[in-house]
Amino acid sequence: MKCTAKEVLQFAEENDVKFVKLTFCDLFGRQKNVSIVSQQLPNIFDNGYLFNSTAVPGFTDCVGDLLLFPDPKTLTVLPWRPRTGEVVSLLTNIKRPDGSFFAGDTLHLLDAAKGKLSKMGLRCEIATECEFYIFKQDSEGNPTRVPIDRGGYFDSSPDDAGENVRRDIILNLEDMGIVPTASHHEKGPGQNEIDFKPDEPGCAARNLLYFKSAVKNVCHLSGMHATFDPKPLEGKAGSGLRIVLTLSGIGEKASASVLDAFTQGVMQKVREAVPFFNTTPESMLLLDERRAPAQDYKDADRGVYVRRLPCADGMCRIEINSADCLCNPFLAFALLLDAGVYGVEHKCAGKETAFPAAGETLPHTLGQALEIAQKSAWLKSVLSESVLNEYVRVKRAECVQ
Repeated sequence: MKCTAKEVLQFAEENDVKFVKLTFCDLFGRQKNVSIVSQQLPNIFDNGYLFNSTAVPGFTDCVGDLLLFPDPKTLTVLPWRPRTGEVVSLLTNIKRPDGSFFAGDTLHLLDAAKGKLSKMGLRCEIATECEFYIFKQDSEGNPTRVPIDRGGYFDSSPDDAGENVRRDIILNLEDMGIVPTASHHEKGPGQNEIDFKPDEPGCAARNLLYFKSAVKNVCHLSGMHATFDPKPLEGKAGSGLRIVLTLSGIGEKASASVLDAFTQGVMQKVREAVPFFNTTPESMLLLDERRAPAQDYKDADRGVYVRRLPCADGMCRIEINSADCLCNPFLAFALLLDAGVYGVEHKCAGKETAFPAAGETLPHTLGQALEIAQKSAWLKSVLSESVLNEYVRVKRAECVQ
């Protein structure tokens, strides 16, 4: 729901909203929230909600407390919560007590990237395809690694035991104002996919964040366990995230040279941003599965990570393959837009339509990817050096666990 603060307060009063979850993503894509009683919302719209930032992963370099300011345009009903005493969620910006934005506020980073794109006369929509596994729970309700079925790609019931739970997930998403386009059984046993229509980047990131929450909650209420881990079963298909950007002009067709420069910017900079799309050591294994069609790149030692898709005149489509659903969608989408903006600003041009092309490689481990990222002057300019260093520090620790 795209509301004003006044409309949010009116909705809360008319719909018996008792609790409001102030929601944000930490630097690593984990959803965080604090639940407030709805009577506190007017004051928090004006003054924010003070919280201990040093307890949040990725925020530990921040000295002192931070403030959450809810964005009224992001009002979302949580349909799996009790209908009596309704619960809603609002995404929040994160600010310092002096009113400045916190550098690790990825919602703000995405808004800033959209603003740069708009000034260039360009608009972007993002579509996603998200994979996940569903496992059984044991007699005590603990998650197992036993898949709910032994189905395969596009199988139907009874081989596909996830058909009904996918239906429930989609119905819950529609109640939240999020509209998927398709769902099906994926290659692995108990593996599923749900796809979403193109939307403006902020909404696409919001949809992905709440989608993951809906999947986990609906499965849990159904006596199952859902995971977005990239490789939960050894020897079986990994779960990835496919991202498709569609770029066009605002009010008129974008020039072919600008679209090409944007595309080449993504091609040139995506290698530096790999650890923000493939966020765990296991996620790097997705790059070996050749998840994208790569018939024209058989000599490359990796499958195609990014490629330009055919599109109508005045538009371009860029496909990012083999990312994982654990990534922070606000941060990942912001980096893609900023990479394209870099290409336009630096008048990048080239004939490459995919990355990596023959002779180019992607990092083979998360450690290698982090080394490349930490040396990137472009990432430091987009994220700030302190945020980049904090991300690299935490992820390096994961590499040695």
